[in-house]
Amino acid sequence: MSFRYDVFLSYRHMPLDTAVTKKVFSWLEGYKLPASVRSQGKREIKRVFRDQEELPLSGILTETIDEALSSSEILIVICSADTPSSRWVDREIEMFSELGRQEHIYPLLINGDFEASFPPSLKRIPGIEERVMDIRKESSREKDILTSPRTPLLKAVADLTGTDETVLRREESFRKNRKTALIASVTAAALIITGTVSFLLMSLAGKYRDKAQLQEQATMRILSELTYDLPDRLADVPGAYSRIAGILEENADTIDKVIMLSRDGTKARFEAASNRERLANAKSVMGMYEEALEAQDTAVAAYEELAEDKEDAHVLAYGSSLNNRGNIFHAAGRYDEAWRDYEKSLLILTHMEDTDHMMLARIYGNLAANAVSTGDDSADGYFDKALTVLDEVKDEVWSIFETASVLYNRGTWLYRQGRYEEASIDLERSAGLYESIVNETGRLTDRVPYLNSLSVLAACLSDSGRYEEAERFFAASEREAEWLAKDSENLKNQVILAEILNNHGLCLNSQERYKEADGLYRRASGIYKKIYDTSGSVSSGTTYAVSLLNTGENAFKAGDYKETDGIFKEGLGIFETLLNELDDYDLAQYYTWLSYHRLINEHDPEGALEASVRALELQPGSVLANMNYGYACLYSGHYEECDRVLTAVADLGEGQATMIMRDLEAQEKAGLFSSHTEVLKGIIIR
Repeated sequence: MSFRYDVFLSYRHMPLDTAVTKKVFSWLEGYKLPASVRSQGKREIKRVFRDQEELPLSGILTETIDEALSSSEILIVICSADTPSSRWVDREIEMFSELGRQEHIYPLLINGDFEASFPPSLKRIPGIEERVMDIRKESSREKDILTSPRTPLLKAVADLTGTDETVLRREESFRKNRKTALIASVTAAALIITGTVSFLLMSLAGKYRDKAQLQEQATMRILSELTYDLPDRLADVPGAYSRIAGILEENADTIDKVIMLSRDGTKARFEAASNRERLANAKSVMGMYEEALEAQDTAVAAYEELAEDKEDAHVLAYGSSLNNRGNIFHAAGRYDEAWRDYEKSLLILTHMEDTDHMMLARIYGNLAANAVSTGDDSADGYFDKALTVLDEVKDEVWSIFETASVLYNRGTWLYRQGRYEEASIDLERSAGLYESIVNETGRLTDRVPYLNSLSVLAACLSDSGRYEEAERFFAASEREAEWLAKDSENLKNQVILAEILNNHGLCLNSQERYKEADGLYRRASGIYKKIYDTSGSVSSGTTYAVSLLNTGENAFKAGDYKETDGIFKEGLGIFETLLNELDDYDLAQYYTWLSYHRLINEHDPEGALEASVRALELQPGSVLANMNYGYACLYSGHYEECDRVLTAVADLGEGQATMIMRDLEAQEKAGLFSSHTEVLKGIIIR
């Protein structure tokens, strides 16, 4: 059975119990199996659940608690003298027992004894005494009790990970020794950087430094846990990115000082740069692009200095850091700067004797994705190069992920051009590959690209007129995206939910289900507005504007013309505040929507024609730009050109032909008239 949570923490919301639970929660989510155990293929702890609010007085578990219990592998009950009087803890134990998982219930005894601290349902479980994890202290002080949960908890960890408890206890003892080495290093750093220390303290610092150097490997391993392992493990925890950033940011200076005590100064600088890069990535996920770029600039400069020795590992790291900075620029909508970093990274990689094919494929894929974002035709060539390089990669897992990413971006590119059949093939392949990765890893971070593929595939099927298939994909992806989006600080999760809602709205709009579409469009717009308010990036602003304009177009078809005019003006107004910062793709979007506004709201066909021509000059392959150009030609009397353009759009798929017919009907109802309309309809539906 697949579980969403590894551990469910059941406790009474009393001060001591809550403090212990928080300590246990943090320790479990930060725990990493020893390397000797991981090498045997044992799985890690990924997610722990604890309810942070008192349950309602209804006597019935809330839906959230019920679902979490049902999807948790192990139940840990925090037991104190206050626990037996909690009906809620007792009911959680009963429910977990009813699920047939009594053998995976572990009491954590913090005070009292079996009789005084165990709820009735816990006492009834056969053999429960053997699974007690005892952290009681003679002292009743909270501080003393909180120092002791680590080793006893290994009993539950052993069950969860399928590991011998004795092995875990032995490795925990080793870790304590390594921690001593780290403390020695930190102490030495603090003493060395203090200019007023006495000779005696300086001697002591030297002693600690020597000890730290003897423990070089242990120190570096602990630093690796701070910089890499802990952030990676937290990445799957909702709301964790601020914690990841906090860990990396607050410890950055300390980590720098500690690793500079290393005998290997080169490795120390490398680790310092890695820490800054991880911090940059965490900030980027939260939409804090300026802070992300500040941290990444520091990493790039450090890697560039290291690369002067021409060592392949350092040169590769420098190229990779440029690629990563390009990703941050891309996320912020600064595509020209992203392009420069990607190109520079590519130049470095292609001049290496022993080229890293995986990194090379990634850069080609990023160049292609950047080209898609700007509507640049060079995307096709970069996609082909990326897929060609991936064929040579031996690392199966990473090559699958990168291949899925390239196929998704190419499918999106083909979809925008109206090449629906080709797009759906790429998007279905991408979704299939991502699904295999999700099933293999179970990581939440892998679900976002999977949902992206499903969302665009559903939109593609909708535009092809395959509405039932599209609805299935939308329903499946929307449920998952809603759950992921509960992590409010993760902008990527918010974006995917908004995209699914917006695309689903387009699908319902095509089926004349305007009221349902309006609800989805407005929800998407609300999310996009929050993202724009948070990040302030050009790309988030244009995305928000387009979501508003989709809402306005839907209102137009529903016959609410006053609402249509107001929403169009609001959306176009956002575009106009960003006008000087727009690239060709977004500028084309602006003129496309401006054209339709002039047509349906201002009844100005000539003005609409002028704007649509400008849009096509910038993006001749845009389906929407061609449609609006065709409509402007219809009402301006350019019938031959109208027939040529709209017939070409209708030939892209049944969905597009249906869309044109619905548009023409809505335009007629709004008072737009052309003697050629019926002729055009006959051409479209033949």
